[in-house]
Amino acid sequence: MNKYGKIFSAFWLSVILTGISSFTSGPPVVGSFLAFNLMPGPNNSMVNFAIVTILPGGKKDVNFITQTEFVRLASGIMHSDVNPTAENFFSKYEVEECGFSRDSIFKKTYFFCSSLDQVWKLRYKTNPYGGGTDSLGWTGASVPSPGQMNILKQYGAENLDDYIYGENAFKLLHDVQSYAWQSRYRGS
Repeated sequence: MNKYGKIFSAFWLSVILTGISSFTSGPPVVGSFLAFNLMPGPNNSMVNFAIVTILPGGKKDVNFITQTEFVRLASGIMHSDVNPTAENFFSKYEVEECGFSRDSIFKKTYFFCSSLDQVWKLRYKTNPYGGGTDSLGWTGASVPSPGQMNILKQYGAENLDDYIYGENAFKLLHDVQSYAWQSRYRGS
């Protein structure tokens, strides 16, 4: 093979390898975060739980997860890019009554988070699935008032379908624990 044939072959080999590596690695990622929004979700849930990946240019890639997976990831016991150091975000942001317990008799792990159990109240006046002793939400109508939406904007939600993610999600989970915060939200 002559000199130009080698250069031509090397050029096409680099084009092919660059194309393959670009295809397999996907677009560069700015960050991946645990998230939720106030829209009804899959499997009859009142909110969506997700991993939101921010791509260059601000585009968001959303992968739905369950509430249990959210708790597992946030507790640091499930490996993921959203928590590569296995940090307990509930402890970090002082979100109480969230985590897991192990039943040594039945060899089962139970996941819980009372703040996540209350997120639906930010959107609904009453529990849309009815019943229960805790069936009243914090809105005065079927959707949050403009004043309540202003409060949610502080956590990154301009609209009901916007995801509250990362640090903002855990700050909101911390704040909903406060009866004073709940009262301010109800009155807005």
